[in-house]
Amino acid sequence: MTEVFVNPECPFSLKSFDLLAQLKKHSSQDFYSKHEEDFQTCLELPIKQLLHYLTAQLSGEIIKKLNMEFNLFNLEVNFSQPYFEYNFFPKELKSQIKFNNAHFFIRVTQNGFWFGLHVSERSPDRQTFIKNVQTNTTLKEILIQNTVVSEKCDLFSKSSQEISPINRLADWLKIVARLKSATKCIQVTNYITYYQVSTFDYQQLANEIKQLFEGIFPLFLAATCDEPITAIEEYLHQTNIKNGKYYCRQGVNKYQEGNYQDAIKQFDIALEQAPNIADAYRYRGKVKAESGYTDDAIYDYNYLLLIQPKNYEIYDERGYIYYNLENYEKALDDYNQSLHINPNFALAYYHRGLTYLELENQQKAFEDLCRATELFDKEKDVDNYEEAQRILKTIYPNYSEPLFTEISQNIRSKGLRISESILRRYHLALKTRKFVILSGTSGTGKTWLTKAYAEVVAAEYLLVPVAPNWTTNEDLLGYFNPMDKEYHYTTFSHFLEKAAQEYEQAQTEKRTPRPYHLILDEMNLARVEYYFAKFLSAMEVRMREGLAQIELASEKQVLLPPNLYFIGTVNVDETTHNFADKVYDRAQMIELEVCHNDLFEHLGEVDYREILMEVWDNLHLVTPFAFRVLDEINNYVNEAKVLGISWEEALDEQLLQKILPKLKGADDRVGEALKTFVDIAAENKLNLSHAKASKMLKTFEQHGFTSYF
Repeated sequence: MTEVFVNPECPFSLKSFDLLAQLKKHSSQDFYSKHEEDFQTCLELPIKQLLHYLTAQLSGEIIKKLNMEFNLFNLEVNFSQPYFEYNFFPKELKSQIKFNNAHFFIRVTQNGFWFGLHVSERSPDRQTFIKNVQTNTTLKEILIQNTVVSEKCDLFSKSSQEISPINRLADWLKIVARLKSATKCIQVTNYITYYQVSTFDYQQLANEIKQLFEGIFPLFLAATCDEPITAIEEYLHQTNIKNGKYYCRQGVNKYQEGNYQDAIKQFDIALEQAPNIADAYRYRGKVKAESGYTDDAIYDYNYLLLIQPKNYEIYDERGYIYYNLENYEKALDDYNQSLHINPNFALAYYHRGLTYLELENQQKAFEDLCRATELFDKEKDVDNYEEAQRILKTIYPNYSEPLFTEISQNIRSKGLRISESILRRYHLALKTRKFVILSGTSGTGKTWLTKAYAEVVAAEYLLVPVAPNWTTNEDLLGYFNPMDKEYHYTTFSHFLEKAAQEYEQAQTEKRTPRPYHLILDEMNLARVEYYFAKFLSAMEVRMREGLAQIELASEKQVLLPPNLYFIGTVNVDETTHNFADKVYDRAQMIELEVCHNDLFEHLGEVDYREILMEVWDNLHLVTPFAFRVLDEINNYVNEAKVLGISWEEALDEQLLQKILPKLKGADDRVGEALKTFVDIAAENKLNLSHAKASKMLKTFEQHGFTSYF
């Protein structure tokens, strides 16, 4: 065979024609039987698929007249003159012998592809054709005006009479419409060589056949109908198409109303009137899919794709049915075909991404959903864009840290009064050392800051309160029990493993890992260098090498990854332990201080703001208190109002209960603070606080020391 270009979507391959050439050479049933599987793959199945395409494309009037219920058993195979042929016979046969009836055919030979109309010499249809054309000049004119034959069509004639290239059809009709015509059969055909066929896809080849069949169908009606003019007029006007479209519109209205049962009835009527209305199949498929009749829905989509083989939206819709049926391979095939037709179809990327997600192919799911979000964004499809983004984050939460200005604004919007300087120092300290210690007066917002910051930067967060009795690493990390041979985790060690897993997965997926913030609350209640010893050493290794290992138990280690941050909060008083230099060397220390203005603004417009701030101004150096105490006083006063108690009385009780217990010691500043407090209480008629403070001041003056008790 001559080397030719083969369209990858062509129904036939060069092997198809070579098989027929080999069959002609051997001319035997044995050769066919030996290579039957090849014949089925290269000829029978492609012809069957081509017939599906063709049937879906043909006019409804043609389908009404011809028997289109084909199967491979109707396929004719000739062994002496090899070809594969399929014939479309009339639904109402005049002769018991099929080939004595007018019929359309397609035929594959070793040299190419034939198709057209054939009326045999012995056919009663030939007699009908001759009679109709000879006796009815109007019919002849109708045929000449409405039969379409291109220059490449062969009008079969054995007559010596020359056929004019200008009046081909009229001259041919004169020749064949004679009882004693040299042309014993009536035949109009088209021929495409095998190398031309190889350049076509299914759709192009089906279109070639369709154009000829529809163009010469008036000739078929003239041969098979007793009233051919009426039949040809019906075919040409196709009134049923108008009726079909009307019922289709009614069905769409019913579908939109949610009346699925009546919608299906309307679509059924529409397709009875006009079998190839694409919208009727599409909407009936939608209705059936939404009603749970998935097999019927797939049938409608299958037929619709024969009518519109390049409809990428239908491939996507059918794919989504397969997806819901958990037939993921077929779903992928449909999404791939949809994107082959339209590489910029966002929904197909989105649905294919979901399918890959079900198949646990994270990488492909990520790629498809990323592409879908890009296309949804371009199309301004907000709902689908947001949904795709949401799913994308669950697969690949690719971390992106906000800008510091955004972090600062978001934290301040949460209500904490904290200086820009402190925020900036905390932000930079985390980046620099990944181990930060926040110190300050109780209630200054140390723990609050750690939580607010973690929320703003979308970090995983764990708060671990330190207990005073912690003396070993096991108190923090857990321990291996030799009795049950199991490791007994703590929330701390679980969190370590989660951070390590996130880092390792991110490395595999080539993305930025999400940060993990682990907070040791009041970490100096126990000696840090005892319970935190392993980490102090490992942190130094991590600073040099980027990674380190922590030994949880013998033969059990966990990675100390760079996305894991340690933050400790400390209160410095007589109940806490000081830090060793080893701790200071491995941490960034930030002291949180509060100022008068921050507390003043935090209190808001309350009646007692001036009094409470005067107390703070004079006592905070020896009796520090901050936001937590102010909030508690506010809450107390508000609850007291519910009981009808004045704010003056409630404030007096709170100063007695929350402030004075902090005033203790032998420092001269304690005595000075008590004197000032007594004056403030007397001036504002805070009787309970005045009485208690006066008593404490007298004790201090007598013994050089005082306390609340």
